[in-house]
Amino acid sequence: MISRRHLIAGATVAPSFLACSASAAVTPPSLDEILAPPSLLNAALSPNGQQLACLWVERHGEQLKAFVLLQPADRPRDPPTVVLIGDYDVQRLEWASDERLLIWVNVHKDLDGKVTGMRAGDLFFEVPLNRVLSMNLDGSQSAVLFGGQDSKTMRQEFDLSTVIDFLSDDPDHILMQAWDSNKGCLALYKVNTSTGEAAFFERGAQGTYSWFTQNGVPMVRLDANRRGTVVSMFTRAPGDADWKLYRKLRRDELEKFADIAVVGGTSESGVLLVSVQRDDDDTRVIRRFNLKSWEMGEIVASHAGRDIDTVFIDERSNLVAAAFTEDRLDYTFFDPALKAHYRSLAKFFKNDANVVLYDASLDHHRLILWVTSPTQPGSFWFFDTATGALTPLGETRPWLRDRLAPMSIVKVKARDGLDLPAYLTTPVGELPGPRPLVVFPHGGPEARDSYGYNNFIQAFAAKGWMVLQVNFRGSGGYGRAFADAGRKRWGVEMQNDVEDALAAVLATGKVDPNRVAICGASYGGYAALMGAVKTPAAYKAVVAIAGVTHLDDFVANARREDGPDSPVYEYWVKTIGDPVADKALLASNSPALRAREIQAPVLLIHGNRDGIVPVEQSQTMSKALKNARRPVKYVELKWVGHRDWDRVTTKTILTETIAHIEKAFA
Repeated sequence: MISRRHLIAGATVAPSFLACSASAAVTPPSLDEILAPPSLLNAALSPNGQQLACLWVERHGEQLKAFVLLQPADRPRDPPTVVLIGDYDVQRLEWASDERLLIWVNVHKDLDGKVTGMRAGDLFFEVPLNRVLSMNLDGSQSAVLFGGQDSKTMRQEFDLSTVIDFLSDDPDHILMQAWDSNKGCLALYKVNTSTGEAAFFERGAQGTYSWFTQNGVPMVRLDANRRGTVVSMFTRAPGDADWKLYRKLRRDELEKFADIAVVGGTSESGVLLVSVQRDDDDTRVIRRFNLKSWEMGEIVASHAGRDIDTVFIDERSNLVAAAFTEDRLDYTFFDPALKAHYRSLAKFFKNDANVVLYDASLDHHRLILWVTSPTQPGSFWFFDTATGALTPLGETRPWLRDRLAPMSIVKVKARDGLDLPAYLTTPVGELPGPRPLVVFPHGGPEARDSYGYNNFIQAFAAKGWMVLQVNFRGSGGYGRAFADAGRKRWGVEMQNDVEDALAAVLATGKVDPNRVAICGASYGGYAALMGAVKTPAAYKAVVAIAGVTHLDDFVANARREDGPDSPVYEYWVKTIGDPVADKALLASNSPALRAREIQAPVLLIHGNRDGIVPVEQSQTMSKALKNARRPVKYVELKWVGHRDWDRVTTKTILTETIAHIEKAFA
């Protein structure tokens, strides 16, 4: 998949900006304020760099007022032109061309006024229709993409919003995907951005969920299995008629590929840029990939000791920068002038923010930045390299300004001498004596924490609790050696790293050792439970959200669901252990088999539609704790998956979690 400006996806690294002034008089935000949707959704720069567009929404109860603010880029402080969108649940905007805007919206009622959704037996679930509006810069000649289709089935499709290619050489059309109900698969359509009319372009196969194109031609096709855990990557080189299976890939819980991922195109036909880690690469790097020969070319971008996953590529397929994360987001640049500008921008933000290259003009002279930090969920800025002027465009959640807890970077030495990056969030305001602490291990486990904004962390900090995160061995982002150090070390050295980080923070005297809780999701849920097993006296409360609890059952499920030859099963055997050869290891490091050793009250939360960690994992743990007569509460969330929770689900999880920890700390 490629957008008009294939930019860094590292915005997920999360948020920060100018340092806030902490004060004891600051009122911490409520949970509703933390989870409230943003008022500024995004900003975009026209391809020629002449116009700025910002998408805003005002909320008055259930009433919405969406509008676009347009400003000339050479006069960004002039009063903007306001283009009213109306009572729409808008999501984001992009430029289809220099003269036309695209607005993504969620539609909650059909043309007859009925709430949209789906039925499952006697239950009805509200599900919005995802659509894209197209309009001129003054709001005229609006059209709904796919809106002109005669097919009633097409009009009833839930998702008609995915753009595969903005077709930079064709300003009147874009390439989109939509469900072909006649064939039972996704297909590509060439859509006119002025009329909304869609013409069939190409059909996928059963399981196809995305494509990657070059010059408007599909070159890579991705097909997923039923669970979405195994993805078949097909390629079709220029001049070839048929798709060829290149490799089956494991897709992790963050929907990232372990082996290879296409991140951009090049100016050479049939050659793409991929993020990959070969056997001779210590870290994940960017290489050229020839679709005809399947040969990997030379390394195009790398950074010592850090993985590179994403790149900034302009509309002409020029590689401008590659992103990596130390503690904060950073880039390797291929344009010396842009590198110098970026270093100046980072300095302006006191080197205390994730400054994301969000959008750019074709000549790179004008940029939109997405700036985030622990104390700033996100703000958009416009930078003109010719004048050096930096103009704020707005904050996404201005009501949180100066009310969020700051984060500090902590270096921890594990008991065997390994250096562990960690992060400590401290609530705003002064309180007498040591504070309570929540240990918050991340999921994955080959994910990582970084210096940035997080709803869970700020919700805990708003209660007056410190929050500790640690990138234990086995975490991702730090290269092969650090990740491999966690192979088959679940519950052993990986768990020791969490406990060593806790010990280091306790040694400062700033934490009340009698009010420490541990909470995590996915692998973090496993680590929370295993922490309560190995160091039962350390924690007053335990929360495991969608956590792994029985290792042998978990690995067996991967074999059963994905197959013994699948990359998923192969990965878990390598990472957790072989059910036969490592049977004792799996048993000794399964919290469900050691429930009697847990002392603290446990809260288990799990969605019954989890396709990554089966809900039976929490059901098994709940039963084991009850049989051991240990205090446990189990909350099973209906029709909820492993990730991508909506605000209602997130609020439910946080409300239950906070109440559980509060009771234990009382």
